[in-house]
Amino acid sequence: MARIDPIEYIENNKKIIIRNGEITDASLLIDLMKKLDKETTFLLREQDEFSLTIEQEEDFIGRNIDSPVNLFLVAQVSDDIVGTCGINGNSRKRKRHEASIGIAIAKKHWGIGIGLKLMETAILWSKENQVTRIFLHVDANNDRAINLYKKLGFLIEGTLKNYKRMADGSYRDGYYMALHL
Repeated sequence: MARIDPIEYIENNKKIIIRNGEITDASLLIDLMKKLDKETTFLLREQDEFSLTIEQEEDFIGRNIDSPVNLFLVAQVSDDIVGTCGINGNSRKRKRHEASIGIAIAKKHWGIGIGLKLMETAILWSKENQVTRIFLHVDANNDRAINLYKKLGFLIEGTLKNYKRMADGSYRDGYYMALHL
């Protein structure tokens, strides 16, 4: 099972907990995703595109809990979930060493180290589970995220031209980044 021991720390006089996502978090996670889609254009969805039901979200969480190659983390401040981080691995022998990672943090909690702590936790879990390469895609305009990834040792391995099309019809490039453990 893809599980970690919860991590608790204090930042800006706030108790922050990094822990596994649980099925009981489904409603809070749906609310967070809808909020995130309104706060930033760096994610891949438009505001009206997140449409999972509670049952679908519970199923998603359950599949991650039961998976030996996936990890799903949440960041909790008080009773609110303010961020998520997921590792998606591969059970095929030739790709077992590789996993993708994705992260999202509520804007109110940007810049206080939650993203760093989520990523460090996911990277440590990856090392412990014989993952030797983690990759991600990032909006080329997302300097904050790119700087975080570089701080952790990720390198830009390629540019994704016209990575996503925005609501106004314009395109944004992205970067393909990877960390070799």
